[in-house]
Amino acid sequence: MREHLEKSFAQWGRFAYRHAWVVIGLVLACTVSLATQLPKIGFDTSTEGFFNEEDPVRVTYDAFRRKFGQDTMILLAIRSDEVFTLETLERLRALHQDIESEVPLLVEVTSLVNARETLGLEDRLRVDDFLLDWPETAAEAEEVRRRALANPLYLNNFVSADAEFTSIVIEIETYSRIGMETDDLGGFDDGGEASGLDAGGNTGEELWLTGDEIGTIVTALFEVVERHQAEDFEIAVSGSPVFVDQFQAAMQRDMARFASLAVLTIAVLLAALFRRVAGVVLPLVTVLSSLITTISIMAISGTPLMLPTQILPSFLLAVGVGGSVHILAIFYQARRRGDNREDAIAYALGHSGLAVLMTSLTTAVGLISFAAAQMRPIAHFGIFAPVGVMVALVFTAVLLPALISVFPMREERERALPAFSQRLLLRVGDFAVRRAGSVAAVWAVLLVAAAFGATKVHLSHDPISWWPEGHPMRTATELMNEKTGGAMFFEMVVETGVENGMHDPALLASLETLGERAADIDVGPASVGKTVSLVDVVKEIHQALNENRQEFRVVPANRELVAQELLLFENSGSDDLDNFVDPTFATGRVTFKAPFVDSTSYPALLAAISAQAESLLGGVPFHITGMGAVMTSMINGVMNTLVRSYILALLLVLPFLVLLIGNLRMGLTAIIPNLAPIVMTLGLMGWFGIGIDIFTLLIGCIAISLAVDDTIHFMHNFRRYYDATGDVRVAVRRTLETTGQALLFTSLVLAIGFLLYTFAEMRVLFHFGFLTAFTIMMAFLADLILAPALLVLVTGAREAKPVQALELEATR
Repeated sequence: MREHLEKSFAQWGRFAYRHAWVVIGLVLACTVSLATQLPKIGFDTSTEGFFNEEDPVRVTYDAFRRKFGQDTMILLAIRSDEVFTLETLERLRALHQDIESEVPLLVEVTSLVNARETLGLEDRLRVDDFLLDWPETAAEAEEVRRRALANPLYLNNFVSADAEFTSIVIEIETYSRIGMETDDLGGFDDGGEASGLDAGGNTGEELWLTGDEIGTIVTALFEVVERHQAEDFEIAVSGSPVFVDQFQAAMQRDMARFASLAVLTIAVLLAALFRRVAGVVLPLVTVLSSLITTISIMAISGTPLMLPTQILPSFLLAVGVGGSVHILAIFYQARRRGDNREDAIAYALGHSGLAVLMTSLTTAVGLISFAAAQMRPIAHFGIFAPVGVMVALVFTAVLLPALISVFPMREERERALPAFSQRLLLRVGDFAVRRAGSVAAVWAVLLVAAAFGATKVHLSHDPISWWPEGHPMRTATELMNEKTGGAMFFEMVVETGVENGMHDPALLASLETLGERAADIDVGPASVGKTVSLVDVVKEIHQALNENRQEFRVVPANRELVAQELLLFENSGSDDLDNFVDPTFATGRVTFKAPFVDSTSYPALLAAISAQAESLLGGVPFHITGMGAVMTSMINGVMNTLVRSYILALLLVLPFLVLLIGNLRMGLTAIIPNLAPIVMTLGLMGWFGIGIDIFTLLIGCIAISLAVDDTIHFMHNFRRYYDATGDVRVAVRRTLETTGQALLFTSLVLAIGFLLYTFAEMRVLFHFGFLTAFTIMMAFLADLILAPALLVLVTGAREAKPVQALELEATR
């Protein structure tokens, strides 16, 4: 079977040589026609975008947004020596007004300037802006200070307790304005609930606010902030929409930069390996064509690029060039022996074509394990990375031999001595064979130490730490965490099931107690900095209607009184109740503000809040959603993906490896060098405290796939020479002579390609790039050193022959 396949590859090589221009024309036409779809590729960096639209987490979150609007706010923290001076208040008002007038797609801008203040004036209720009566003197400013610090709703919301920080809360649109009329009623149906319009402006399928629209908001906001920024009026900007925009901008910058650097790196290494123009140009043309085709397929399918899938271009460039390197390496060896170009092409494909096919299949099979992931971008990676690998295989097998046949090349001369890299590989391989027992023992010790370190690996999803120290996004969010209770929001939706159910004083009292208990929950870095609900409005109204006396800031015990006071509030002209209840008062909203920290801390916090709610609400149904809950669910999704994908990759790839090698004993032996790099990498992560996140999650399956590639090339050729000579030592040496350099340089291309991510703006990519490069080089070393030693041990080879004797045999 193997001989038949190798012969078929050789025959194809001759066909491609004789019909080169036809092959090139067909491939070029296909690539160019697909490339016309590239402008359609989109980007999605939203957190909710990690979930499929039918996922229960996404369904619940989208239902919340339909009812109450966007829960992700943009937050501005403003630091001044004293907020309540006439000058600072005036600057705050100017900033507030400029944001309202210059930043698009906003629902509301709230600060001390217009924060709700409810007061009782004789026999009526007045609900107005806090600074409706603007202070003109220092004494009036001091009175403003007293009123603000006495209002529980303002503390850790619009002003810090030390009055050094104030904030502006910006609520953005929920639905996209693409194709929408710009009248005041746009985006609302007859029932008053927000509704989306499609790109053609037709009511129908929802279209949430797009990344481009968020970018428009953030860009305009930063222009305003920059104009008002001053040493004694420092403005920090944070919040999920800003994160989304900044991540998308960084992703686009990094993707373009790393793809360019990957091409440059590959070109340099190809030049060092082949020292010929053809050796650089032909693999690059082949792999770039396959990359363009793959990204075009993504665009056609409507699949956006997301945070994990941003690595696809440079990943496919590094992985896709490997097949070309192996084919060209053997082609040039044949040319140096005196073969003409047609015979050399046929020999190269016959020698390495099957191995390239097998490595592409195992890489694709390993990556497919991600396709069943719960997280959308990881599933996308599990679909389009294998597609890209197989496209690269087709282009390597079809386009590359055709290009070789028509590209001008100089005559090859036999080298007097092997290259330095080849001599080094031979010596290392010979050492592994001669010291097989010692080599295996050293690797065993290293693997035991790594396995112990792997037990220390932990999950992590901390977007704040992805930015380097001192980055404006990180500084702003840390400031919010410290001074205003945080920048992350959890939303509890209480469903009474009856009209005016939220008028129940007992239910309101339970929600008040829940907020008090939530503030005392201590589960590590995650905590509740502020709780806001209908309770606060009810207490505020009751106090105002009782001569504004502090002791009346309570929930009335009478249901009818609650209803009457809320009716007075509605008749005052305020629409703030829409933020807390639905129009029938059957459903209520409780917002918990928490620090923006590692999301692995949130499950314990949510579990504690849920436990308290269960005990206090007396069976009233509730559920927790919001951006914080979505991020929490992401952690569970990552863990499920981790376990399922790794097991699936092992179950798919390792038996496939044994089958492809075609020898049970050698196949089982080859499993060990493939698992070793993964154990070593997990050990490194554990010893250095690097967590598993949405990027490092990918390393294991990538490592399994790529490690198998080297093993297949090594074992495919080893078995060929072992069957011919019956000597492990000679077989190892001949394998390294023919394919060793290609293994070395493909490993270097891959490792350096991933090391490029260490220059990324986001630290999470640094860890991903470094660890993947480490895994690839460990895989190469395992195949170069550990695999020969194990083959000696399992075959029971006799005492090693002298190097000179091996060299003599290798030349026969």
